[in-house]
Amino acid sequence: MTLESIPLDGSNGVRIEILESSDTTLVIRWVEPGRCHYGEQRWRRRSAHSSGTCAVSRRKIRRGDPVFKPAERPAPSNASAMICAEILEPLLEAA
Repeated sequence: MTLESIPLDGSNGVRIEILESSDTTLVIRWVEPGRCHYGEQRWRRRSAHSSGTCAVSRRKIRRGDPVFKPAERPAPSNASAMICAEILEPLLEAA
């Protein structure tokens, strides 16, 4: 599905825009001032390999929860970032 960009406010000043989506893949623009900028970064849906925090909602993520994570190689600066899949479902359905 191609979307009109869905902007999201991430934690710590991160700006996230969902540019495209499917059930298993997102294309995201990730801007982290002073650290990194990815204009079109591919993220894949998977189970969290470790506990963490959602980059958008700051919700706790437990190992095994469904998340989206950067899928690029070599590992990007934001490789440890995760977005909880459950918080994106209503946004993606509405688009």
